[in-house]
Amino acid sequence: MIEKVTEYLISNKDLTASMVNFLLKPENLERLKNNPGLVKQLTKIKTLPSSIRLYLRNLAGVTDKITEDFFSKSELAEIKKRVAEAEANKSMGKKSISGEVFSRTAKNAIGYRPWDRLEEKGKMTLEGVFTNPSTNIDMSLGQASFSTDEKGNITVTDKHNFDSIAGAGYAENKYFPDSKYVKHKQVVPHRDTHDDIKEALQDPETPEKEKEWYESIIKAMPNQALSYEIGESNKQLLKRAHKALQEGTIDPSKYARIIAGLHQGEEIPIELNIGNITQEDKYKANPEFAKYIASDTMGFDPNYPILSGKQYENVGIPSLIRNLARQFIF
Repeated sequence: MIEKVTEYLISNKDLTASMVNFLLKPENLERLKNNPGLVKQLTKIKTLPSSIRLYLRNLAGVTDKITEDFFSKSELAEIKKRVAEAEANKSMGKKSISGEVFSRTAKNAIGYRPWDRLEEKGKMTLEGVFTNPSTNIDMSLGQASFSTDEKGNITVTDKHNFDSIAGAGYAENKYFPDSKYVKHKQVVPHRDTHDDIKEALQDPETPEKEKEWYESIIKAMPNQALSYEIGESNKQLLKRAHKALQEGTIDPSKYARIIAGLHQGEEIPIELNIGNITQEDKYKANPEFAKYIASDTMGFDPNYPILSGKQYENVGIPSLIRNLARQFIF
């Protein structure tokens, strides 16, 4: 059954996007949250982006370990590309990381793509998931680490979760800030205020002329109720999020991440065996590494030879290897 649905969705990308929009509707998210069996079946459909499928599993509490079988070939290729870039950096004497990794001591790590390189379609939105493979992996893994065994096989590990109710790094934070910055006024009831008068106004036994007199009293006498500001509750946050979704200020993906942040349960373990990283993999993922090898130099950044004040140093890289590297310099 899953195979037939997958084949049908592959032939109709618009339908796939419509299906995701349907799944992310508030009422359907509630249904999925209470139906882990259905979610487990739905998330086997690889034509749905991995970030959406992982989100649905997280929401429904399906915490089975994720392996490479969960991801499509193109998604695994994007993950492998990031690891290859990190390995290329390591070969040039830099930190073995790629993307934005929020730890100064991190090594053997892959992170978010640098935001200043992303076009509008690459931002962390539902549209971005379908139009930019990099965005999909940003929203699937975020930051992950990798290790290499004695045979050179690389394993990527991560735990899928939601860093905050706003969704870390989300492009629309300026339109929908974290609830800790939103305050609501709370009134302390006080019997010396208009409470008694309002009760009289709402009483059907109160004559109309007497109501007019009470209303004039309200205008003449100031309200002495005490009030103070309190943080936003989860209920208030969801109400605000739903209104923003209806108005189009946020997209369904943003709304879904807010809900996930509120209902964050057990993290989903991820362990992917992506095989070996070849020299060509590193060239393709990191053109600067290709320049590094082609120039047959070490000990400085080849992009800034004049500013560095260091000379080219020939380390004897065979011409065959240098010529191969030149093929990957754009």
